[in-house]
Amino acid sequence: MKFYGKIEDLTSKLNDNGIEGDWQEGAGQNKFRTKEGGVLIWYDNGTLLCQGKEPSKNKIFNVVKYAENWIFTSEKKAEEKHSNIFVVYGHDIQSREQLEFLLSKIGIDDPFILGKTSGKGQTIIEALEYHLSRDGEATVGIVLLTPDDMGYSVKDGPEKVLGRARQNVILEMGMLLSKLGRKHTIILVKGNVERPSDLDGIIYLQYENHIKEIFGKLCDRLEDMGVEIDHKKLTKILS
Repeated sequence: MKFYGKIEDLTSKLNDNGIEGDWQEGAGQNKFRTKEGGVLIWYDNGTLLCQGKEPSKNKIFNVVKYAENWIFTSEKKAEEKHSNIFVVYGHDIQSREQLEFLLSKIGIDDPFILGKTSGKGQTIIEALEYHLSRDGEATVGIVLLTPDDMGYSVKDGPEKVLGRARQNVILEMGMLLSKLGRKHTIILVKGNVERPSDLDGIIYLQYENHIKEIFGKLCDRLEDMGVEIDHKKLTKILS
């Protein structure tokens, strides 16, 4: 569940349904706790998480489960609210969440991630083509090249096995490079991953465990592409 409105709007929705409590601000989140023991956590990236005691927990869930569809005068519908950054990833959800969280901390909210939207009934290829088209929103592409598969060439044999990115990631990376160009595509490589030979000469940013390892360099690249970076927030993250 996601919510991109204001905390006052969220509180009003809860109160209108007979749910009252207090908010407590924490690192990267706001926590709403009722007297009955129900808890609602609202993370900075928009995610809503229900916890605590029943039946209060279930009551909160029944109110906020449609939060993604709430529309307020000053807010866009969640599915329509995207930055101009398109993210391609495979099975490494942790890396994707790390990237999302760090981008949100410097004010870059909700990059377009196909797997997290309804796709408006489009196939993956149709959605990619639209968002990378002249009328689409994407002007910057970030590719997470992570070792989700293992493989080797028949010529080299199994002793030369290497981590490989998912085939869909390679396809989508090719589309990004074709539509946006090398200067507007950033490839983040996790660990020892086989790199397509046709991409020799392209700049990669390599990390081992956490996106934070190369986040400063990533922000430098984004800034070169015209993305505004809040350097005060960036310094705080990297310190």
